[in-house]
Amino acid sequence: MDYRPEIDGLRALAVLPVIFFHAGFQSFGGGYVGVDVFFVISGYLITTILLSEIEQGKFSLVTFYERRARRILPALFFMMFVSCITATIFLSPSHMKDFSQSLVAISLFSSNILFWKETGYWGGENELKPLLHTWSLAVEEQYYVLFPIFLILMWRFRKRWIFSSFFIFAFVSFFLSQYFSSKNPTANFFLLPTRGWELAIGSLIAFYFLYRPPTIASLMAKNIIDNTMAIFGTGLIVYAILVFDEKTPFPSAYALVPTMGAAFIIVFASKDTLVGKVLGSKPLVGIGLISYSAYLWHQPLFAYAKHVSLIHPSKMAFFTLSVLSLIFATLSWKFIESPFRNKAKISRKKIFILSIIFSVGFILFGVFGSLTNGMKFRFDPQYLDLITAAKTRSFGEHLCIKNVQKLESDFASQCVLAPGNNRYAFLYGDSHADALMREAKNAFKEAGVGLIFASKPACPPILGVYRRDQVDPIKCVEHNNRSFDFVLNNKSIDYVILTARWTLGIEGQRFNNLEGGIESGSSPHLDIISDDKYLYHKNYEHTESLTKAYINSISRFLEAGKKVILIYPVPEAGWNVPDYIFKAYIRSRSSINDINFASTAYSVFIDRNSKTIDTLDRVQSSEGLFRVLPEKLFCNSVVSGRCITHQNGTIYYRDDDHLSDAGARLLIQEVLKYIEEGD
Repeated sequence: MDYRPEIDGLRALAVLPVIFFHAGFQSFGGGYVGVDVFFVISGYLITTILLSEIEQGKFSLVTFYERRARRILPALFFMMFVSCITATIFLSPSHMKDFSQSLVAISLFSSNILFWKETGYWGGENELKPLLHTWSLAVEEQYYVLFPIFLILMWRFRKRWIFSSFFIFAFVSFFLSQYFSSKNPTANFFLLPTRGWELAIGSLIAFYFLYRPPTIASLMAKNIIDNTMAIFGTGLIVYAILVFDEKTPFPSAYALVPTMGAAFIIVFASKDTLVGKVLGSKPLVGIGLISYSAYLWHQPLFAYAKHVSLIHPSKMAFFTLSVLSLIFATLSWKFIESPFRNKAKISRKKIFILSIIFSVGFILFGVFGSLTNGMKFRFDPQYLDLITAAKTRSFGEHLCIKNVQKLESDFASQCVLAPGNNRYAFLYGDSHADALMREAKNAFKEAGVGLIFASKPACPPILGVYRRDQVDPIKCVEHNNRSFDFVLNNKSIDYVILTARWTLGIEGQRFNNLEGGIESGSSPHLDIISDDKYLYHKNYEHTESLTKAYINSISRFLEAGKKVILIYPVPEAGWNVPDYIFKAYIRSRSSINDINFASTAYSVFIDRNSKTIDTLDRVQSSEGLFRVLPEKLFCNSVVSGRCITHQNGTIYYRDDDHLSDAGARLLIQEVLKYIEEGD
């Protein structure tokens, strides 16, 4: 096929937004759509080559896989090798174990499946995964394992059905993508069946170019049409980059915007069009040529910068790393990609042997890292025990949150953390309640008080509340309706312990401690259902609607004669405390004795939580209401003007806002004081 410089320019238009999106530049909130543009380009180029060779009777499956190996593996393996060295030096055992597992998955072209099983794509811990971006390579390679075989078989037995059958595949894949965008968004994002249609768009373009009737070709070959449609396609991509964000259901019908934009450019842009001339310019073509290596290098650079830096890297730091990824990409393209594509220098036999050797090597290294729990032997065991104890989470005992509607007077066994003699407390909230669960279970058993537990992450215990950024907001509303009904109709429940990340709901912004600790992840948005409809309140109505809901919901328990233990906001840290302390240990290899280390300013806590505290204070006082203030435990009590996160070798937080078991123990002791006093 003839070389088209505008395609390389389109690669530049795809890779730069991806890099800037991961760098956290807000103007590129939809920069992730660059991957979708890559899928369309890849489908077009590979299918064009395949069809041309099959037509000429020159196609060889071995040759096809050889080309893929030359194109993908050398630069990928070099990046993985450098990442292994860096990971061994800087990653904590838990992160090293995750990294090791990803090495195995990448070598088997199944990293998309691993990341689907582990977690979602957006924000949080995922930003710390150096190899997260390889999911897209896995999708492509899975596609190209099956696609050539399909073409060969169809060409031999049902040649006339190739286009129609492939069009049906694209339609079915698109339908699945739209369906699972609400039913299972994580699987939808990572897996081939819901991503295949994007590659298929490129493949259908290849069919069009090779087999379009001459009449259509002559009709379309009009400069005004080409210019208009190419500009329109560019506009679609730019629109998606600037307007889409992490809350956009993706992939779904929304993905048609960037993918059709790429399709219009491929079909209509040429060296004679305005878009073709811009995309075919030397700077963009140059970036396009190194785009694969740039994509490979940007994520490890960003992730390791976050692992190494005690504070969140600045925008300038991310911009510098973005430029550095292009420099690394240039070197990779010149000294790795180009030489390995040269068959005169590296034979087919050698490329296959090297591919097998490196794949097996990475698998063995990954298995070793996983079996040794992230190579724990690299660090002082006592220090690791400190970190591990803080990060340990309990699972399984909160299964009843999905089955509250099934609870009867005798309670479901999985919901009762501590047995009681017709006298129970009900621990109820979001993930902050989950953080208290294990210590509450132990403490209430010892005190002889029954305890029932029900929590739902990202769902505060407030009637009618829902998360705008959640795909299925009804789940939160239904959970709270069932939980309220269960408590209000159960005479055995004397106490209701309410805890949540109240402030995040009211403020709608992640926490910044103004000292370099900036919480990662997209900003959630709580709102209140109105007249059984999910209406988006205007900004000036948002705080007022939530404030009323907080007060009214808490008051309902009091009005029903329940005693309420209301836990006020837990001071946020802004940085992941165990990881922060571990990074400091990596730097100095010494213990942390300064109690002021990793603390936050009490004045920042007050500014952040003033609206929330005022709201909770407005819940009318009564004999049945007890207020627990975590700030009295962690702020000003040890260090004046600061909120501590650790003390005497004990870490009180498991991340940036949830208490560890040690922190939960302190808080639960305060809760039990009120129960004992009330009786």
